[in-house]
Amino acid sequence: MTIVPAIRISAEDSCVTVTAPAARGDAVRYPEEGGRTVQFLANEDLPIYHKAAVADIPKGGFVYKYGEKIGIATRDIHVGDHIHTHNLKPVGSTGEVCDAILGI
Repeated sequence: MTIVPAIRISAEDSCVTVTAPAARGDAVRYPEEGGRTVQFLANEDLPIYHKAAVADIPKGGFVYKYGEKIGIATRDIHVGDHIHTHNLKPVGSTGEVCDAILGI
């Protein structure tokens, strides 16, 4: 098992960005504010600079990065899952997504 570094921009983020490629089963590790280190296992291969979930996100739930809503999960996403176009509807992709993000 390899330990792969990642960064989490905001404490509100539901994902991290891996800074090296990760294979399924690798440990993804990132620092939290206050010096605590968090680690989870990658459920699938993660290309460099891609997102991995640090919290379970239900289908229809928001995905947060940079402390902001970046999209809506198109299926259940679990800790360690790769977050990308196969399971995320990005912000601004449709009026429906924009309305959901704005709460209207």
